[in-house]
Amino acid sequence: MKKVRVCNINDIRDGEAKGFEIDDTPILIVKQNGKVYAFEDVCSHQHMPISENYDLEEGKLICMWHGAEFELETGKNLSLPAPAPIKKFDIEIDESGNIMIIIE
Repeated sequence: MKKVRVCNINDIRDGEAKGFEIDDTPILIVKQNGKVYAFEDVCSHQHMPISENYDLEEGKLICMWHGAEFELETGKNLSLPAPAPIKKFDIEIDESGNIMIIIE
């Protein structure tokens, strides 16, 4: 298990999702209502980067390429055409506001 810095919490506005690349893995950081979430930035439908075409609703991340919806708390797919959840990463925010993902 290792912790990897993705960005600082101040780099993302509330209501925003932003893509990063960490060790050749696309990472999506989402901030909604002050809470931060981290996912693999790949929709389970056609493997498109969610960060390039998304919407956020209360508790949901929507991949606007084809309308697939995912639960923010778990990454669970909530609607078709997504056939599976998106991978969610555990995170920690250090005393400097750095968002660290935990890779197992």
